[in-house]
Amino acid sequence: MPKVKVFPEGEVSLATQLRYFRKKLALSQAEMATKLGVSQSLYTKLEVNAATTTPRRVEKMAEALQTSVEFLLHGTGVENTAVEVPASPRLTDELLEQILTLAADPEIRSAADKIAEATQRTPMQTLVMLVKAMVLGDN
Repeated sequence: MPKVKVFPEGEVSLATQLRYFRKKLALSQAEMATKLGVSQSLYTKLEVNAATTTPRRVEKMAEALQTSVEFLLHGTGVENTAVEVPASPRLTDELLEQILTLAADPEIRSAADKIAEATQRTPMQTLVMLVKAMVLGDN
């Protein structure tokens, strides 16, 4: 899942975020300027908050840094948009057989009933949750 970071309000600007990413990537100002497709002079001014830029350029910078515009400008939202979400496991015949075996087990059904009563879920919702946790390792 993409990393979500929130900074205290008022402590983030494009300048602070550019410095944050440059240090995180261990780049010089010249290298960062090249990565972002701007001149070193403009990059230096942006990093010390001595220049402004266009919304389109901010979008291109966010794309180059693999972050969201919201994170680049405000420090909220998704920091790294390049993070891949792991694929869900496929339901194979073997997995289905395991699920059905667990669902038919009287001890598991009894546990599901007790948990359902305590959590105000239906026994079926609880059974599905338990079997999913046991088969897929979900918590």
